[in-house]
Amino acid sequence: MHDPEKCLSKVEIFKTLPHEIKEKLVATSKHQQHYRAGSIIKSATEDGGLIVIDQGKAKVFSLDEDGNEVVLNILKMGEIEGEGELFGENKTNTWIEALEDTAVCSIDKNKFQKFLEDNPAVTLKLLNNFGEKIVQVQRHEMLKSAFNAKERIWEYLKDQSIETGSKIITLSLKKKDLAAYLGISAETFSRQLKILEKEGRLKVKGRKIELKEKSV
Repeated sequence: MHDPEKCLSKVEIFKTLPHEIKEKLVATSKHQQHYRAGSIIKSATEDGGLIVIDQGKAKVFSLDEDGNEVVLNILKMGEIEGEGELFGENKTNTWIEALEDTAVCSIDKNKFQKFLEDNPAVTLKLLNNFGEKIVQVQRHEMLKSAFNAKERIWEYLKDQSIETGSKIITLSLKKKDLAAYLGISAETFSRQLKILEKEGRLKVKGRKIELKEKSV
C-alpha cells in the first residue's frame, strides 16, 4: 500500500524533516497518480505546483520557435520539478512526460506556499535545490552549444562518472531518450558511441559503459 510520507521522504530536501512536519506536508499533497509511458504528466497550460516522482522516469521539455521538442531535464525517482513556479505567477512553459510507467505525487502551489511560510528552513533547502538545478541546466546547454555530438556524449558520461563515483555507468534511459536529451538523433548517438569505443575511450557492454582510466 502506498505510504504518502515515504513517498515524500524520497525527496532529498524533505528526507530529514521531523515526522510531525512531514504529516503537514502530506496534507498539501495528492498521491499516487499513475501515468503510462508517453503520457503527459503536466502541460504548459496547467497551474504550477510541485511534482514528485514516486516511481519511474519522466522528461521535462519545452518547444522551440519551430515547434521542435527541447529536452531540459530527466527526472528519476525522488526528484522534483516545479520549484520555479512556486515563487512567481508566471508559468514556465514546460511539459512533463512519462518515459515509462510512472507514479507521481503532486503538491498544491497555494497550500505548499503556506507550508513554506511556516517552515522557512524548507524554503532555503528548496531554493538551494533550485539553484543546483539551474547549474545543471546551464551545463546541459553548454554541452549542446560548445561540443560536437561525440564530445557531448563523452562529457555527459564523464559527468555521470563523477556523480556516481564509478567509471562503470549503467544507462538509466533508453538510448533514444538520452539522445534527445543531448540534442542529437538516436542514430548519431549509436554511431558516435561506437567511434568513442574504437578510440579506446570507453567500452560498451549492453546498458553498461566503462570509461577507460587513461581517458578520464
